[in-house]
Amino acid sequence: MTDDRLGKLLREALPPTKASVSRRDVWPLLMERLDERPRWSLIDMGLGMAAAVSLLFFPEWLWLLVYHL
Repeated sequence: MTDDRLGKLLREALPPTKASVSRRDVWPLLMERLDERPRWSLIDMGLGMAAAVSLLFFPEWLWLLVYHL
């Protein structure tokens, strides 16, 4: 079997697909999202405050926190 024959068989077995144009381009939205500054969420601030308060009450836990960072 030659390369030409194989190519012909493949073109017959797999007809060309219809070129579908995306209705919405995602790249500009992605670039906007990447250009935004990271913001602190309420969960981030709450976890930070919980860690600070727990270290105030239990200062010996500092070594545990440092070990996991």
